Amino acid sequence: MAQSRKACRDCGEPIGFIQDAQKTRWIPVDPGTENRHVCQIDQVCESCEKTFKGASWMKVCSECYRSGGKAPGEAPAPARPSRTPEPLQDDMSFDDDKPPF
Repeated sequence: MAQSRKACRDCGEPIGFIQDAQKTRWIPVDPGTENRHVCQIDQVCESCEKTFKGASWMKVCSECYRSGGKAPGEAPAPARPSRTPEPLQDDMSFDDDKPPF
């Protein structure tokens, strides 16, 4: 059961808190339940422009967040070419890893 009752700092709705299974964090929940609190503010995803419910600081929907900020079904970014190898600057006849230093 949720312990303290406070107001959500994003939407103002009443919330309670419970500890996670490891007793390391407090999780906001809806009062009288153990259902995680989700702000009910309408937001528009910056990636796919879908409307979703969430806090004012959320910029992308859960699907785009899980896919790394890409809209679902969007092609992945092309792989960047690797750098071209640089030739050695010296003939390596002098090795500074050997004594004397």
